[in-house]
Amino acid sequence: MTLVVVTGASGFVGTHLVHALKRRRPRVRVRGVDVRPPEYGPSEADEFVLADLRDPEQCAAAVSGADQVFALAANMGGIGWTHAAPAEILRDNLLISVNTIEACRTAAVGTVVHTSSACVYPNSLQHSPDSAPLAEATVFPAEPDMEYGWEKLTTEILCGTFRRTWGMDIKIARLHAIYGPLGAYSGLRAKSLSMLCGKVAAVPGGSGEIDVWGDGTQTRSYCYVEDCVTGLLRLAHSTVDQPVNIGSEERISITALVGRIADIAGKSIVPRYLPDKPVGPLGRVSDNTLCRQLLGWQPSISLDEGIRRTYPWIEQQVAMERSGEGARR
Repeated sequence: MTLVVVTGASGFVGTHLVHALKRRRPRVRVRGVDVRPPEYGPSEADEFVLADLRDPEQCAAAVSGADQVFALAANMGGIGWTHAAPAEILRDNLLISVNTIEACRTAAVGTVVHTSSACVYPNSLQHSPDSAPLAEATVFPAEPDMEYGWEKLTTEILCGTFRRTWGMDIKIARLHAIYGPLGAYSGLRAKSLSMLCGKVAAVPGGSGEIDVWGDGTQTRSYCYVEDCVTGLLRLAHSTVDQPVNIGSEERISITALVGRIADIAGKSIVPRYLPDKPVGPLGRVSDNTLCRQLLGWQPSISLDEGIRRTYPWIEQQVAMERSGEGARR
């Protein structure tokens, strides 16, 4: 039986990927690996291994016997976390990435899918809300977004070098703003869309104000997690040997996003802008041309539909926290 290892299996995307593997590929055995147990219930993996991938010995044991590895493990979070812990992020992720790729080489893993990030793209290409969509070929000259982006770009170079030198089948997926249920919605590790959903859900009654970092003009494209997982699986079974964006091309400003969430929540929300807070690039949108060409696929779930699937789960979590039944943070 084929053994598929998912590192970072307790994380947001990892949890959804394990779920998809068990339902779409019933003849595979899934080993989930993470430094901590899943937060929102037991893992669906056939086996779950607690391992710190910063340790090369633990990393080697984690991927032992694997036919396919999805390398998702990372010390990551939203913009609050990337600004709060840049040294920790750079150190931990370099160790995790180098150990994982080397362990996969030593174990002769058939296919490795490494999840990179839109943070690898030059800041100079994202300086205005209407900046052009980010195509894969524009990553150089290098000017990534903070230490997290530098680590991801360095690991992409490592993957390419291992592919050329040792003939490894390594895929690279550049993920763009993935969101959905089972992800952080408060605290420094929460990403913007989920954070805003959490803030709207926490507003009592039908109207109120929420804090919004920046002036609301910055733009993003958000990809629903189900689409992301489908893209990762499609990439894993392709012959693609170059980085590919996995993201949405649907651009929206943060102000408009607050409005969309409020409409779906059935609330009247007034943004209270905090221009002194970090906002990251002013315009970041995925260019899916290569994804369509090489994988014959692109995300299909609209932003409105994705929010309709995400908001009720976050609203439920917020209500549970208020009642003391399910406080998690």
